[in-house]
Amino acid sequence: MKGAAAISIAAVDDASFIARLNLIFNEVDEPPEAIASRMSDPACVETVILAKIAGEAVGFALVRVVPSVLYAAPHAELTELYVMEEYRQRGIASELIAFAEQVTVQKGARSIFVQTGDDNTPALALYKKHDYEEYDLTLKKRLER
Repeated sequence: MKGAAAISIAAVDDASFIARLNLIFNEVDEPPEAIASRMSDPACVETVILAKIAGEAVGFALVRVVPSVLYAAPHAELTELYVMEEYRQRGIASELIAFAEQVTVQKGARSIFVQTGDDNTPALALYKKHDYEEYDLTLKKRLER
């Protein structure tokens, strides 16, 4: 059932779709107006990609491409990837990954990074299927304001 979803860069008008998917996936309740405002910000370095079926958003990916001071090519990261459970196993996640990679190449990056939990077996299998390989260790520190 490949190709069943229309994959495209999200418009600011899609903010309500993005907010709904973000709530389901990340359990973050951001108002669509806040998402639209950040998408409209000229300093925004993330591109939101939507998968729609019959005009309804069923998945999304976000790719961040940022210039580097020390390297000619920008740094790219697939920061989010989500497909609603009832639409999985249809190739939609693979289509979102492929589109994100195209955006990354168009913006001049030569590689793309992705992070996922080391216990997220389905995600690891998906990324490895698309030739992603283990690269480094990521550390995190929570900062208080």
